[in-house]
Amino acid sequence: MEGKRKVWCVFGIVVLLWAAFVMGNPGVSQGAAKTLKVGMIMPLSGPISIVGVGLTRAVELYFDKVNEEGGLAIGGDTYKIQLIAEDSKIDPTVAATAAKKLIHKDGAQFVFGSISPPEAAAIYQVSSKAKALHVITWIDAPGVPGDISPKKPYAVRLISTSNANWEMDYDFLRKTYPEAKKLFLVVPDVGLPIEKAKKLAEEKGLTVLGHEIWKLGVEDFIPYYTKALATKPDVIQAMNSAQAGFQLRTARQLGFKGVFISDSPLAPGIFLSIVGPEGSHDVITNGMDFTKATPSMKESMDRWQKKFKEPYFEDAPITWSEAEVFVQALKKANSVKPEKVMAAFDSMTAPGSFQTCWGPAHMGGAKSFGVNRVLVRPIPMTRLMNGKIEFIGFKMPAVE
Repeated sequence: MEGKRKVWCVFGIVVLLWAAFVMGNPGVSQGAAKTLKVGMIMPLSGPISIVGVGLTRAVELYFDKVNEEGGLAIGGDTYKIQLIAEDSKIDPTVAATAAKKLIHKDGAQFVFGSISPPEAAAIYQVSSKAKALHVITWIDAPGVPGDISPKKPYAVRLISTSNANWEMDYDFLRKTYPEAKKLFLVVPDVGLPIEKAKKLAEEKGLTVLGHEIWKLGVEDFIPYYTKALATKPDVIQAMNSAQAGFQLRTARQLGFKGVFISDSPLAPGIFLSIVGPEGSHDVITNGMDFTKATPSMKESMDRWQKKFKEPYFEDAPITWSEAEVFVQALKKANSVKPEKVMAAFDSMTAPGSFQTCWGPAHMGGAKSFGVNRVLVRPIPMTRLMNGKIEFIGFKMPAVE
């Protein structure tokens, strides 16, 4: 009998020790962390693959950071985020196929992507049927079928479109180059509101000489810029283009010495790498000067070097920021259900609702789009002069 009591005593001590261990280690009591699968569809091959790869890597790096810090504590569970990337090849049909694979095979309820309105529209057609949230990564034409609208309850855009930058770019142009008054627009064939740009430019005292429209994905810009230069412009605006560096190179090779405006977030360092210092003069951009990088941007740069051991892709903060915002919305929702995450986005309209690598941000767009599903964040204003980058500062875009 005494021996049995000793056995039970030892057994009880073991149970108590195990309980103490479990109580002190939540990961054990709850089991392994769950996996939150997030898809991303970008052009990972083709003429702008450098953009697609760079933007995808930035999201991957931010999710790495979240995972290294213990993951996301949401709704009583802990989640590690797994990014699954697919190639769109700048083709809506390919993008749609990728979306089907990510959602129905991989189980992703959130899909980042893509780079053009037709791709975005194709992704949403698939994601909306599955009630998966489409995080529009970069879209060039507000109001086109691929963009946000009140009729699209499962789409949110975490970047301001470049048309929000036009007013600040024109104001800077008029102040810095008062003699430059004749403007020519070179525009991708994605349904941009060209007449709106012309009207705004003329209100700012500019004369719009005309515009040329190029097919998305084109690599030879000589025909378009030959026609543009025939009008003898003082200023050429490469509207909403991830290929603006190649456009500037073409313009300079054809003898254009005037002011070049790139209203996309393409970084000035990319212009320097494509055009060289001799052609990098009188360039107004809405890309970032990384000598003025914020702490969060610096972290993305450090992580890039450690993981990829390649030169930093200077558009990376665009999607690093989008991943920051996405994670903050998940925390606000305290859920990984797409409809609850969307409701969180809809509610975060007060200035400073989000903290991003660009600065405080919030959701907006109700006046312009009928729904508050555009991220409104500071936009950098930068100039390239004589091969050197001049940072003008951050400005908030006119998005209501």
